[in-house]
Amino acid sequence: MKNIFITSLLLIATLATACSIPLDESPRELSSNLPDALLPPASTTTQPPAPKETVKIFLAKANNNGEMKLEPVNREISGDGSINVILDQVLAGPTLAEQETQLVSPFAEGSEVIGAILEDALLEIHLDSLDGFPQDDSKSNRLAFAMLVCTASELISGAEISFVRIMVRQNDSLEAINAPVTDGDPPEEGAAVLCSNYASFMEEDYFS
Repeated sequence: MKNIFITSLLLIATLATACSIPLDESPRELSSNLPDALLPPASTTTQPPAPKETVKIFLAKANNNGEMKLEPVNREISGDGSINVILDQVLAGPTLAEQETQLVSPFAEGSEVIGAILEDALLEIHLDSLDGFPQDDSKSNRLAFAMLVCTASELISGAEISFVRIMVRQNDSLEAINAPVTDGDPPEEGAAVLCSNYASFMEEDYFS
């Protein structure tokens, strides 16, 4: 029994010696290719915040007679001041602070400005849909168009805009729509409109 025990110890010692890992006399650096998930995050360059600028848009507010009228509003925004960005402010409706001053909007979520083309005095506004507009032939629907058209032609600084045509994406193409108006002759099929086509939403002396 004793001999068997001694033999086992000698075998274990032999295997340990054969499989032993050599030790370095001093520390050395080990390196390996780490998987991406274990690598430290790459350094990022901090981008300066976009400059703030003040733009004007039209919202709506009831006058003393309870009639809805367009109301010019100053907005401080971050952006490049492009026509798209400004018109998107109209579709977004009043902020909480603006709502406290009784400013309102007929727009709901669902419409977005996807482009705009200005040629001479004609601005084409490209929308992804009309889902954000009131879906009936009502004063609210006309008020929504008045806010968009009059913001474009009356309040966008540096752009000489007289006529506005609304284009909507349908079946992967843009089609001109018949914008409903409140004043003047109804536009022809797909024709451009003027802010003066919504004069009844303006105070009496606005166009004087």
